Amino acid sequence: MNKEEKNTVVGEFVTVFGSPGVYLMDFKGLNVAEITELRKKLREARISMRVVKNTLAKRALREAGVENFDSFFSGPTGVIWSKEDSVIPVRLLLEFLKNRPMGAIKAGLVDGSVVKAEQMEIVSKLPTKHELYAQVASALNAPMVKLARVLNALPTKLVRTVDALREKKTGEPD
Repeated sequence: MNKEEKNTVVGEFVTVFGSPGVYLMDFKGLNVAEITELRKKLREARISMRVVKNTLAKRALREAGVENFDSFFSGPTGVIWSKEDSVIPVRLLLEFLKNRPMGAIKAGLVDGSVVKAEQMEIVSKLPTKHELYAQVASALNAPMVKLARVLNALPTKLVRTVDALREKKTGEPD
């Protein structure tokens, strides 16, 4: 790899390290079929995976201004990232690694914060971006729905009251 190619890779990874969810995976012990299966699942979820030289990754981290993440770049390291959501990649990785003794998540960079491997289970239980949008929309919609019910109940109550008065004066139910 010549100097120009290295600079291109570093430039690409500066962008990658700005993504909402970046995870590092140790894939030692996984065979080609398993890695291909993982890549397929990630691709279907619009998540990228790439293996990068540790020295180039560390250089990209410095250029991106990311601190305390370079120590996780040792040995063969796969970089998995999503430009859309920070939770979906870790969910897919944990699901993939569940029944495999080999391979592990080393660490993650979630919305700019370094997350260690021990905390990945917690991150995977966070709501996704779309789930958060739905929760906010529901929270914003709830007061309007209640107001509509109250406003709709007023005419109904008035009609029942007038009907009860009519029944009382005429003495006969409808």
